[in-house]
Amino acid sequence: MAEPVLTAIIKQSIQLEGSAMQAYNTLASQNPDGPLKEFWKDMAAQEWNHVSFWKTLLQLAEERKIRNIFDDPEKVLSDLLSLQTHVNELLEDCRENPDLISSFLLAYRLEIFVMHPAFAAMFYIMRTQTGDKSPVDDYEAHIGGLFDAMKKFGAMRPELQLIAELAQKLWMVNLDQARRLADIMSLRELIPICMHCKNVRNDQGFWDKVEAYVGKHMNVDFSHGICPDCMKKYYSEYT
Repeated sequence: MAEPVLTAIIKQSIQLEGSAMQAYNTLASQNPDGPLKEFWKDMAAQEWNHVSFWKTLLQLAEERKIRNIFDDPEKVLSDLLSLQTHVNELLEDCRENPDLISSFLLAYRLEIFVMHPAFAAMFYIMRTQTGDKSPVDDYEAHIGGLFDAMKKFGAMRPELQLIAELAQKLWMVNLDQARRLADIMSLRELIPICMHCKNVRNDQGFWDKVEAYVGKHMNVDFSHGICPDCMKKYYSEYT
């Protein structure tokens, strides 16, 4: 079933965001007290907020209160597991005490690695399940904060500026895909049913009995009985 895979996706998302938080804390520890140290600590705190979102989703997934939103959840999980390998390499780079330019390059590489489309999809679509609070509200500012800090601390270079612009565009593309996915899911939930006979139009344009349509799309079986009103209407001589 999809739910265990979804749970695994969320657990892996927690690990990725936790690794990002660890990287920013490492960068903070390598700087003397001052604005740059506080900046990296703030970036780590923002990652912790992302982790909190994922932990809320994990609890809901384990309670089967949210559904899978991916057509191929196994592929999403495989992608995230592969990304973890790259993120682990960046964590090792952090421990080598990189210089200012290398620190910001490392941060952007980290953000791009964890900016998987699945993140944007879950940030956007599942926000209603988490009290309408989601990283989608401030992720653009999270990315923009890196750009502002590069200017503030004198790390701006043409190549870093290009990477920053690409990262912001990548986030906007992923967010647009998430919105489109949400629209598709809403349309799928609108079942075309005949107002008279109550048959349902399937994807091929033919009309199915409600039992056949629901059984096919939701993998359930029906049992039949007679409600009290129909019992009176059709079998009144027996009541």
